[in-house]
Amino acid sequence: LGYWVAGITAPALWGVITALVSLIPFVGPVVWIGLSLGLLAQGDTQAAMGLFLWGALVVSWVDNLIRPLVISGPTRIPFLLVFLGVLGGLNAFGLIGLFLGPALLAISVAIWREWLVHKRVG
Repeated sequence: LGYWVAGITAPALWGVITALVSLIPFVGPVVWIGLSLGLLAQGDTQAAMGLFLWGALVVSWVDNLIRPLVISGPTRIPFLLVFLGVLGGLNAFGLIGLFLGPALLAISVAIWREWLVHKRVG
């Protein structure tokens, strides 16, 4: 939507490219920042600023909020813990940590819940 409003040629194609590249953490913004700089170089300051703000405020916010929500939904793990698991996994293990962090967190939470159940029974 932002690419179309900014007047980018082939906005659907750029949207698909952005979605695919966004699967790699911290690489997604390269696309909309690059397109914003291209608009700025062409002298279209208003469209460049609009696209940059759209990317920074909407696209990045959605990416950083929705991904942990989707991960936390079926696992019954609080959103904040999953968010911290994603960030901690990325920090500790790099790109593979995007998946490894929440997985280790889920295992830890399952062990903790089992321990609480056995503590109450015993």
